[in-house]
Amino acid sequence: MSRRRVLVWAIAGFLVLFALLLSGANRTSLTADELTYITLGYSLLARGRAAFPLLTSRGYPPLLIALEGLPLYAANPHIPMERLYGWPTDYSLVVQAFRPYFLPLSQMKLLARLPIIFLTLILGAVVFRWGKDFGGHGAGLLALGVLIFDPLLLGTGRLANSDAGTVALGTAALFVTWRWTQKPGWRWVPATGILLALTLLAKASGLLWAAAAGLMIITAIVTRGPERRSLLLLQGAAAAGLSLLLLWAGYGFEWGRVPGFPWPVPAPTHWENVLYLTRYVDNYFALGFRQHAGWWWYFPVAFLIKNPLPLLIGLLFASVALCRRPWSWVNVLTLGYFPVLYTGVAVAQGLDLGYRFILPVHPFIYLALGTGLGPWAWDRRTAPIWRWSMLALGVWYVARTVSVSPYEIAYFNELVGGPDAGYQYLSDSNVDWGQSLNTQQAYIQEHPDVVSQPPASRFQPTPGRYIVGASALQGIGISDPDAYEWFRHRDPQAVIDHSLLVYDVAPANLSWVAQCDVPGPPLDAASIVGGTGRADLRQVSFDCTRAWLYPGGETGLGLFALDQSLFGPERLCFPTFLACPPAASDSFVARHLATAQLSYEQTTNGRLPAFALYATVSTTVQLPPPATAFAVPVGATRPDVAGSTPLPVPVRFNGPLMLLGVKSYLTPQTLEVETWWRVTESAVSRPYSIIAHLTTSAGDSLGVADGLGVSPATLMAGDVFVQRHIFPMPDARTPLYLLTGAYWLDTPQRWQLADVTRADLLFIKLNPN
Repeated sequence: MSRRRVLVWAIAGFLVLFALLLSGANRTSLTADELTYITLGYSLLARGRAAFPLLTSRGYPPLLIALEGLPLYAANPHIPMERLYGWPTDYSLVVQAFRPYFLPLSQMKLLARLPIIFLTLILGAVVFRWGKDFGGHGAGLLALGVLIFDPLLLGTGRLANSDAGTVALGTAALFVTWRWTQKPGWRWVPATGILLALTLLAKASGLLWAAAAGLMIITAIVTRGPERRSLLLLQGAAAAGLSLLLLWAGYGFEWGRVPGFPWPVPAPTHWENVLYLTRYVDNYFALGFRQHAGWWWYFPVAFLIKNPLPLLIGLLFASVALCRRPWSWVNVLTLGYFPVLYTGVAVAQGLDLGYRFILPVHPFIYLALGTGLGPWAWDRRTAPIWRWSMLALGVWYVARTVSVSPYEIAYFNELVGGPDAGYQYLSDSNVDWGQSLNTQQAYIQEHPDVVSQPPASRFQPTPGRYIVGASALQGIGISDPDAYEWFRHRDPQAVIDHSLLVYDVAPANLSWVAQCDVPGPPLDAASIVGGTGRADLRQVSFDCTRAWLYPGGETGLGLFALDQSLFGPERLCFPTFLACPPAASDSFVARHLATAQLSYEQTTNGRLPAFALYATVSTTVQLPPPATAFAVPVGATRPDVAGSTPLPVPVRFNGPLMLLGVKSYLTPQTLEVETWWRVTESAVSRPYSIIAHLTTSAGDSLGVADGLGVSPATLMAGDVFVQRHIFPMPDARTPLYLLTGAYWLDTPQRWQLADVTRADLLFIKLNPN
């Protein structure tokens, strides 16, 4: 390609990039951290070193925040910072107090974002030039094209924060360092030192760019001839010295102590900023899991689902092409130092707040794609099928990115269902960073009845329409991580801007709350009233490891509350690649929760112990299938004894219960039998129990498992309960019968059958599953 044609294509690309960045900067709201950057930048410009405590409270070096605060400072340099509540040590209070000075100036949002937009354009220029120098004009153009439509870069390259700006300065620093290693000379020393200093002054992680540049220089020194090593070592030392001097100058030649350091150092504020990042922890969310520390797999998973599929496919082909070409191991090391070092630190550090933290690696992805696929893309000798394939990938890539503009922050690829489904997999700056606040406010104005605050009754929100940000849904960025827990287990009716979720909550018609009292009831009466907004709900407890209670039988809906210790550890479900709903460790509990829906879950101990709520979805209770019982005369020990009477189940007793049926289940070591009962009288104070003997057809006893796992005093007419009976594993070849009935514990007197005289026991043949 001619130089003129390459230049025309490159200029067109930069214009497209600028248009996409500028358009999105106008249309999106201020994101969560931008006002903090602007406030701290203004503070630094207005009060100098007096603002340093604010910088260390957030780990912000001065360069980019000063650029972002400069437009507001130029417009109004007289904001009384010392009068702001929290000055100068509590950044969150200062930012809140500063907000009224910034928000009325609507044009300030764009002006504050312009420095980062221009630095993103510079990043494009560096990638284009580096790709051209490394692989020719075609490689440079293709690398630039991939950069222009990268949703991650577009989403962050227009925001007033430190991500894209640091990447631009750091990539430029590595580029000039690479040029220096290719053709060493004193002319590259000032550029290397200045750019490395600017990178260090942009973000605390700038140390990683400096480390990679140092490795590149050391490699050049080691691989050169002995006669050049002294000069190269001198040039490298000069670049490092200049960089450190400019870093010190950026902090006003500050000198002092850093906590944990044995002696005073230059620019102590900078090293405190670095230490801040090493100590930073937060609440993290990924794939449905939540914890207060990061995961090693976070960034690899985010890489696979946050990048467009055509980019991933192209990177795979480019990697194969690059591996098939002869390369100098020095070049491989030189270009690989930074992405390997940075990715390793990011994975190990576990700062899992967003995939944006991997943006520094993306320029090398652009270069790999440009260098690997560039020769195929522009070479007329390439087979048509490959050229058409690359064209199809390019069209797919551009179309998917443009389809989410200007909300590229929320981009997810087709592996997880696209941008509208991404909130289920990641949160925070991956989905909802506040970029759609204007949309949310407009929606609330058009729908005045919509609720945008956490519901007061968190276990069962008041009926109505709710709009919830994706980050708030997952408990990120709000004071109460479980404020929207109820909504996490429901599908929204609509998704706006890929990050705002609309839910329509219908009346629940709850009648009761039944709690498992093993190891103890997780909810107290006040939390039930507060969580449901209902003071009239029936509250009852039972031992869910021995029995199961369906209050009211088929007459009402309710909630089951169980302690979290009854469930197994968290695990990943396939093929959704999301955290599975909690699985009960006890098979009996699992069977009876299978017809209910997980409604609310608190996974950590707080004011209440960790627990889970399951909501019944239907008033229909799945009773045992029809069966025949044999009523035998008093004293009989076998089902086929003379005088036995076959009875269809259900069977009534002369007591407060009716037998509804029997279910049986084989486990590896035991036979579990469930007897199902309906309560016919309310609140019986006299204690009773259920008879359960396992027998053969000949009347031989194989086990006894009498018991009752619910207090008769809490039962009411119409309740259905299931009593669990566990027997040792019998011989599978033997026909098995359950001998059952009920008796008063204080006598003990067996209950007579209501429809058969002189009979108080039933034999029912078992058919274990």
